[in-house]
Amino acid sequence: MNTLTQTDAKTNFWVDKNPCWETCHCPQIIQNDCPAPKYQFVPCWEIEGTYCKLNDFGAKGNDTSICEICRVYKKYGKEEKIKLSIFGKGINSKLI
Repeated sequence: MNTLTQTDAKTNFWVDKNPCWETCHCPQIIQNDCPAPKYQFVPCWEIEGTYCKLNDFGAKGNDTSICEICRVYKKYGKEEKIKLSIFGKGINSKLI
């Protein structure tokens, strides 16, 4: 039996939810580098430099427009405005 406590909800956004890396079927190599599994107390759309926010053109990972069409955000974002809250902890796009 999985009972959600207030502490769980405050320390892990993904409690009782299907996390983005599972929903998007991210391979382990991406999960190892992406900050979403490391910073589970906030949703992935609030983290700068997640794998989904990067592109082949040197994006820093702060463009959240991809999140607006993402099935994970649509399911759990409650249509709230997307605002980054964790900076400088994401994948370094210059190394990709």
